[in-house]
Amino acid sequence: MANKFYQWQKFRSRFGLWESEEISVTVDKNPNLGYEKRKWWYFLMLIWTWILTIWVVLKKKTLGPNLKIHNFWFDGISPVCREVKENATTWKALDIIYNYIPGKDKSFSGQVTDFWSQLNNIKALRNRLKLVKHTLRGIIENLSTKELEIRLLSIASGSAQGVIEIMAEFKQKGIPIRAIFLDLNSAAIEHSKKLAQKAEVIDQITFINKGVNVLEEAVKNFNPHIVEIVGFLEYRPEEKAIKLAEKIYQLLLPDGVLLISNISNSLEHLFLHYVANWPMIYRSPKKLTELLIKGGFNSKNIKIIYEPLKIHEIAICQKPF
Repeated sequence: MANKFYQWQKFRSRFGLWESEEISVTVDKNPNLGYEKRKWWYFLMLIWTWILTIWVVLKKKTLGPNLKIHNFWFDGISPVCREVKENATTWKALDIIYNYIPGKDKSFSGQVTDFWSQLNNIKALRNRLKLVKHTLRGIIENLSTKELEIRLLSIASGSAQGVIEIMAEFKQKGIPIRAIFLDLNSAAIEHSKKLAQKAEVIDQITFINKGVNVLEEAVKNFNPHIVEIVGFLEYRPEEKAIKLAEKIYQLLLPDGVLLISNISNSLEHLFLHYVANWPMIYRSPKKLTELLIKGGFNSKNIKIIYEPLKIHEIAICQKPF
């Protein structure tokens, strides 16, 4: 029989009958995490991005939308920027951004890449990785005092770099985590297998090369304590995002935690859309919270945390007993 509280919560949220409460939104400024901050000269860079965006929009209108090179000073001269643009919205672009080391390439094209790596959205992505790992570490530490085995489900897992690194940390502490990585992209699955093999946690992971449409069937009887979704909600329209939240609520064990991210709007969003080929669905913390409430979570059990640039937010949602 369906949980009566859940059905009542779902009814109230769908029809906007939940209580209007203050949303818990904080900005993480932990100095030990090495967050990247905004530079004093950023406004000059922003003006340059707007100029390039206008140029690319006019170019696309004149020559068509499918340009091989958008702009000489972006993907024309920098092979790294070109690769990010060509793989935008995928795990591959994120993998490049997460692991890019500024200053390593001393050539002119390397310096151009270094310049674009200072975009707030690029720095915010690396900040998000640090914040997610830090938050996940805290959730697991808390659960490890209550559970003999911790089960984690990563949806649209991509390369799963952050999750794998945390799993390796806890294995060293004698706290193995059993995980399922679910992703529709077979290349992402293969890459995460290599990372897991290198981190010596591959025996703790089940890899499923399927989409979220078969979520319940794919993870049947797994009963996760933690569900992690990072970098996926940005591409899910509201109704699909709500249905995903509903599925996760049902899958989670009581006292389980959903860790999910979304992106807020920024002054760079037109550049990302037209120059970097990276369109996304932007949501404020309030919109993200409303979506999660409509999925069945209680507003009292939702906490939103921004990384320092206030571009990427993560929501920590606990399912009550």
